[in-house]
Amino acid sequence: MVTPGGEVAFITRMLAESAVLKQRVQWYTSMVGKLSSLFVLIAKLKEQGVSNWAVKEFAQGAKTRRWGVAWSWGGLRPAMSVARGIPSLPKHLLPFPSLYSFHVPNASRDAAGQRVHATLEPLEPFRWQWRPALHVGVGFARQNVWSRASRRKQQRAADAEEMDEGDDEDEEAALGIKVTVEETERGNVKVKVRWLRGDDAVLYESFCGMLNRKVLEA
Repeated sequence: MVTPGGEVAFITRMLAESAVLKQRVQWYTSMVGKLSSLFVLIAKLKEQGVSNWAVKEFAQGAKTRRWGVAWSWGGLRPAMSVARGIPSLPKHLLPFPSLYSFHVPNASRDAAGQRVHATLEPLEPFRWQWRPALHVGVGFARQNVWSRASRRKQQRAADAEEMDEGDDEDEEAALGIKVTVEETERGNVKVKVRWLRGDDAVLYESFCGMLNRKVLEA
């Protein structure tokens, strides 16, 4: 296909149309034949305020390569293997990592899982479901509910009877996470925090840092 301005101009028009359609389409995708085009397009995505994108490299034979780019105006976060499918790209061109992990020394898998659950279960309002048999839990929050400042703010809201229980639906969550406790081949215990939903990387980082600190302190 030949189009005026080449593939960059064509996908730039797609980006402009997606800014109008927004979440009427969950993901917008395209393929480019030049790596230089990918650099330009990611810069344009960031200029438009897109914080959720994915890149992928496709090898066709020994020499031919193509590159895929996808973006979304929604908050559903793809897995690392999908979103960051070109590890050789400069870090500033890759989307924010959707997986965070840390080791828990001198603890069994069950004990580490109990620490995770004991840390997250009391948070309010925080929708948390823990499956101890699988060592997996999923949680959703509409805001930061783990910092000291947030707890003070919630208390003031509660005193003023401004809190609305039951409006913490997954679709409206500012942060969705999946926590998995695994045992590595060397017998160590690792906690993985997978970013499922949200646009705020700072909020996700804050949650991961809090969980890491609390679990290791327990």
